[in-house]
Amino acid sequence: MVIIILAGGFGKRLQFISQGIPKALLPIGNKVFLDKIFGNIFKLNIDHIYLSLYYKPELFEAYLRSSSYSNRIKPIIEPKPLGTGGAIKYVVESTSISSPFFAINGDTLSNLNLGKMKIAFDESGYDIMVGVSYINNASRYGTVKFEGDRLIDFIEKGSALSGWINNGHYIMNKDVLNDISVGEFSIEFDVFPKLTSDGRIGVFPVIDDDFIDIGIPEDYQRLLKRNKQ
Repeated sequence: MVIIILAGGFGKRLQFISQGIPKALLPIGNKVFLDKIFGNIFKLNIDHIYLSLYYKPELFEAYLRSSSYSNRIKPIIEPKPLGTGGAIKYVVESTSISSPFFAINGDTLSNLNLGKMKIAFDESGYDIMVGVSYINNASRYGTVKFEGDRLIDFIEKGSALSGWINNGHYIMNKDVLNDISVGEFSIEFDVFPKLTSDGRIGVFPVIDDDFIDIGIPEDYQRLLKRNKQ
């Protein structure tokens, strides 16, 4: 299995806390957030990780030099901010990545089992499968609607207090990006809607997930508290 981790964002909402450190490198105890992600995925038979970067890539490169996983991780630096979809497309065009592959947001944690998700995807016939988690306060994210394992709609932010959300873990065939040129675009807003309407996206629900997204200071502080328990 091959994974792209999307870690190129500026983390503007965390700047007061981060002081310029990229979100994925923020400290969590005596480690950093990226260690949490790697700790989860390297429990599996992972062939390679592509780390998609833009903001302060030199900090990631310094981190990787001391990482025990460095021989299986290749940083790919975007020429400019490309958005989630553009970053994935850039990695696909810059490497010999096989299909299907995983793409994971570099600022989220989930109990999602990538091995089981891969099996479900292989058996499904979908072009993309999206990990979804049920949370009690979904207004910040928006929710997803699905029937069986087929995704049928995305609901805008602010419209639901609780529900199933996109947890930032995807597996996809790379040919879904064939008709899109390298450049800035969003996988969530520029790719998913068309594929959803065509019935080509499935969901992989994570039951009783301990999902967290450190995109805002409150959730980063919540993770720090959880780490101390």
